[in-house]
Amino acid sequence: MNFDLNEALKIANNLMYAQIQRNLTDVETAIIKGAWHKQDYGKIAEENKYTLSYISQDVAPKLWKLLSEVVGEKVKKNNFKEALKRHLLSSSTCQENNLQDNYVKQESLIIDDAYINRPPVESLCYEEILQPGALICIKASWKMGKTSLMNKIFDYGKKQNLKTVPLNLLQADDCTIKNLDKFLRWLCCSISRRLKLENHVADFWDHDSSSNDNCTAYFEDYILANIDTPLVLGLDNVDRVFKYQEVAADFFGLLRSWYEDAKFIDDWKKLRLIVAHSTEVYIPLHINQSPFNVGLPIDLPEFNIEQVQDLAIHHGLHKDYILIDKIMAIVGGHPYLLHQAFGNIKNHPTNLDEFLQTAVTEAGLYRNHLRKISTDLQQDEKLAAAMKNVVEKNQPVRIDSEEAFKLHSMGLVRWCGNEVEPRCNLYRLYFKNSLVRG
Repeated sequence: MNFDLNEALKIANNLMYAQIQRNLTDVETAIIKGAWHKQDYGKIAEENKYTLSYISQDVAPKLWKLLSEVVGEKVKKNNFKEALKRHLLSSSTCQENNLQDNYVKQESLIIDDAYINRPPVESLCYEEILQPGALICIKASWKMGKTSLMNKIFDYGKKQNLKTVPLNLLQADDCTIKNLDKFLRWLCCSISRRLKLENHVADFWDHDSSSNDNCTAYFEDYILANIDTPLVLGLDNVDRVFKYQEVAADFFGLLRSWYEDAKFIDDWKKLRLIVAHSTEVYIPLHINQSPFNVGLPIDLPEFNIEQVQDLAIHHGLHKDYILIDKIMAIVGGHPYLLHQAFGNIKNHPTNLDEFLQTAVTEAGLYRNHLRKISTDLQQDEKLAAAMKNVVEKNQPVRIDSEEAFKLHSMGLVRWCGNEVEPRCNLYRLYFKNSLVRG
């Protein structure tokens, strides 16, 4: 087995995509390269022109944590090589061919970054993002394509000479998010860095003013004043803020105020916002202080049969209606699960029967995906009990609204009026067995 730096980067990239649907960033790639060559964080920071604290206290801990969650063991700077190699070897025992083929050859997920349009979603977003002061709110369950759609909007914006800054709130830790002042300072610092602007947050932060006022001043008098083209700011996974209600009320009220300012103030017309979340907006926001009831709302649906056929063709598979029907009988129109299935069948065309037989088991293609969800459910007894109730019934069932919202945001159920049912048979069959055993 050839396991070198390039192979490690490919594996880490695919693991990252599987976890949060994005590729490794430049700084994460630099950390892996430096760690491979046994450089300390100071050397990595110096060679790549970052601050030591940003590398050692911010990006690196989050990178190792995300990789740990996917491979199922503690990943650190000094053991990541062996951890990735063990993951590669353990996975290969469950498939006829080496996992290297799965990670490297799944072009649709990483290499050519397949994207299947869901008309009229894309055209509406492209039209909206060109409008001064635009605001697009994207809502969809976990792994349904929010980040992919955001990236498509960014690509379109770049072609129209707009500046783009993607910012994933998973990159901020809880102690930052639960403190409004720290959170807004982090937001300003992160955007400045992405725009290659010097960090002048300290110069604009007036202790006699509110955090929202300071943040607004920094945007208006520094960020927007120093760019000559519109800026598309994409905020992904904003539902991380929801559980801190006071912070959420102030932060989302701030976004709404910027949207309103863009109607009258020229500099604010440069800012176009994209806000993406999985969870229903269950926090109490005043109707005039919420960004979720203005602008362009996008609720991403599952793929329909035509889109599933397009995805199969993109993977180099023919319009095999029998094949597509068999796969959809297991995973429905779930984009991520379909990507995985078609990628596997493309690389291992003789394994269709095995795929169908093992999909809902610990030996199947979805084992890591299912184990992660199972681990999340086990950490919340009420949530696990609610999911058990859902999968045991052969018809939609009504459960507590809080658990229903959580299960829906995780992509495990779909709404049927006020009731829910499993999103697909994969989840029904797997959790019907695993939750009973638990």
